[in-house]
This record gives sequence, structure tokens and C-alpha cells, in this order.
Amino acid sequence: MDANPDKQKTSFLAQLQLAIAFLTRVPTQALVITHDDSTDEVSPDHASGPGALADAMWLFPLVGFGVGGVGAIVLGILIWLDVPAPVAATLAVGTMIWLTGALHEDGLADIADGFGGGKDKGSKLHIMRDSRVGTYGIVTIAIVLIAKVAALAALAEWNPGAAVAALIAAATWSRAMFAPTMRWLEPARENGLGADAGTPKEGTSWLGLALAAALSLLVLLSPAGFGTIIILAAGGLAAFMVGWIALKQIGGYTGDVLGAAQQIGEAATLVAASAIISGTFT
Repeated sequence: MDANPDKQKTSFLAQLQLAIAFLTRVPTQALVITHDDSTDEVSPDHASGPGALADAMWLFPLVGFGVGGVGAIVLGILIWLDVPAPVAATLAVGTMIWLTGALHEDGLADIADGFGGGKDKGSKLHIMRDSRVGTYGIVTIAIVLIAKVAALAALAEWNPGAAVAALIAAATWSRAMFAPTMRWLEPARENGLGADAGTPKEGTSWLGLALAAALSLLVLLSPAGFGTIIILAAGGLAAFMVGWIALKQIGGYTGDVLGAAQQIGEAATLVAASAIISGTFT
């Protein structure tokens, strides 16, 4: 057992920096992760070893909490300034997209194009690596973004505080889906995210889910009550369905599949929250 608290602290901070660098545009000093959209590869620098990203995935929900928090601040300020709820919701979601560099939205568009336009596994994977966005991708992104904005706006009109809570919870819970998906499915390619990131340990997966559930309960329990369970179940089921479709289509996951699962899970969480919480305030 390592009794050196400084070493443990450094390890935690390094994992947190890795999670932030991978999921957002926020610069970190200790290490930089390069994500190549054209090859779906993640290249750690010398500061991270094999499996470092997988080990850091338990902190993905914490990063999501921060991303959602930034969006919630924007939403709250705009609502306070009497900006119409649909406009405020649009700008809040847009801020989160900017903060994350549209990384997961890109993944969703890629699998929509690949699964919709490819005839077999090889052609689907080839299309997914194409940097161009096709009709399937554009339509899918539009539907998911509209669903997010509409759900958030509807909730903000009922209760702005509840909308803030739902946005934070959706961003947090959806980012806990990475590790379970990677443990459930095999990488669809011999290279790419699966080969570079490694497979998360079972403890990492459960720890991330527990952290995400705790943070989500912290913000959702007051406005949603026991409905929080249904909200989180909806987000988790939506992410699971993306993984199941990927299993049938390409036999496993890629970085694009993980991004798509996060996006669909986030949207489903928001839609469920808008239905349950708005009903509570009726």
C-alpha cells in the first residue's frame, strides 16, 4: 500500500487533467491529448502511459459536471436578463458545444453517416472516418440539438432552477457512459480509440457511475424527487441503445460510437427531465 499522499494526489490531478484535455478545449499544462477526427485516434504524449485514459474515465462525470455547470450559468444569467427561454436554452447548449469543441457531436454525425450510408462493416467504418458530413449526419445532429434545446427551454419556462439542474445532470450522467460501453463492447478497429485508450477496469466503470449518480442526485433530487431514477434510467437506456446498434452494425465501438452514446444519453436525460419535472410543477 502506497502511504505517500503526494503521489496519490499527483495521480488524481494527472487523471483529472487527462480527462479535461480529452473532453474539452480547456488547456492543461501537464499533458496534452491530440484527437484526430480523420483517423479516430487519440495520441497521448510522453506523460501518459498505456491505459492512462481508460484509468481516468471515472472522472469523466466530474468534467461533465463542470461543462454542464458552465452551460447552466449561461442559461441562468440569460433567464435572469429576461431573454426568452428558447433563446437562452439555445445559447446555453451552444456554449457547451463550444467548450467541448463539438467532439461528441462530430461522433454522432459520423455514425449516422456510416450506419445510414454503408452497406457492410468495412464501408461503414470507412465512411465514419471521412471528415465530410453527409445528409444523415446533418439531419441527426439537427434532431438531437432541437430535442435538447426544446426540452431545456420548456423546462426553463416552468422553473429556471430545475432547468439548470437538469442541464448539469444530463452533462454529468451522459459522460459516465464511456467506460461501461468500452467494457461491454470490443473495439471495432485494431487501431483508434480502443487500442490507444485501453479497456477501463471494472472498478473504474462502477466508480464513474457512482460519482455520476451522486452528482446527478445532488442537483436533481430537489426538483425531480424520486423521478430522478427514471430520468437517469432514460439517459442510460438511450446510451445502451447506441451501443447495441453499434454492435449490430460494426461489431463493437469506436470513438465516434462513444461520442454518439454521450450525445443521445444527454438528450434523453434532458427530455425525460423536462417531462417529469414540468409535471411536478404543474
